[in-house]
Amino acid sequence: MRHRGNYLSFPLPVKDRTAILILALYMLFTLSVPKYDLAGVIAFAAFPVLLFTATRLPFVPVLKRLLVVSPFILFMAAGNLILDRGALFRVYGFPVTGGMVSGTVIVAKTMVTLSALLSFISSMPFHRFGTALRALGVPEIFVTQLQLVYRYSFLLTEEAAMMQKARDLRSFDGRGKGPIVTAKLIGSLLIRTTSKAERIYMAMAARGFREGLAPKPRIPLSLRELGTIACAFVLFVIVRIVF
Repeated sequence: MRHRGNYLSFPLPVKDRTAILILALYMLFTLSVPKYDLAGVIAFAAFPVLLFTATRLPFVPVLKRLLVVSPFILFMAAGNLILDRGALFRVYGFPVTGGMVSGTVIVAKTMVTLSALLSFISSMPFHRFGTALRALGVPEIFVTQLQLVYRYSFLLTEEAAMMQKARDLRSFDGRGKGPIVTAKLIGSLLIRTTSKAERIYMAMAARGFREGLAPKPRIPLSLRELGTIACAFVLFVIVRIVF
């Protein structure tokens, strides 16, 4: 663990762009698990555990984020209970339907992939993520857009928080919090965001910004990186075949 001011950096065991490619492969293999194969999803859950162990990441912040999105995941998987009612097997006389199994697999897939993604994001600052994308040959305009959205999303959050606080201070007995007022606030937030974006762009253009933040030539993958990606691919194939 490296301390950089108030930021904690958890170094990855491989290079950043190699980690991005391995993560993409992992998510593809995990999502390819059939809807009734719970054992296969559990087997792929070893990857986030290995990542947490290798980077020594704290699990509690990731768990809190997973709990935030868990209602949406459960709602997404609940439809399977209605659509797939055929019994697959019985446990002590209780029928276990296909919807129960497939819904559990959906929840497990989402939790496993999100755990891997969140641990990856926690291990890599966003500027390093952009640099790795440039090294992989991703178009500069796309990388620049991602970095600008990430950078100024905090300004949008602060603006929305100030508007919500102003509304709460002017609301009494539940008045002023209806859907019509909320819609007006969202429209006002959009107008303020657009105006602020124009001012930010004018300031950037005045300081020499043209079409990219830090354009760099694409660097080919080294033999070591290719070997690491190939080993990860073979490992995922073995896990996929065995389970």
